[in-house]
Amino acid sequence: MGELVAHLERRGYVERTVDPADRRARIVVTTAAGRRALALAADRIAGIERMLADELGDDALRALRTSLARVPGLIDSDAREA
Repeated sequence: MGELVAHLERRGYVERTVDPADRRARIVVTTAAGRRALALAADRIAGIERMLADELGDDALRALRTSLARVPGLIDSDAREA
């Protein structure tokens, strides 16, 4: 997680600030550039979801989401068995 935060910080999407409740800790907050990137990503995701809904229909899209939500658990259980 630290590497991810450092990467985002180098790109200017987040910054670390001192936690006023615990001066030893840091709080990661989005910058203006980070908020713009999140808004752009949300717009793109919404467009992809509209395209999928138009092509597949609402029921198939719900089924796709349900199936995809199961993937991390399947991968984790496979890794534990290996």
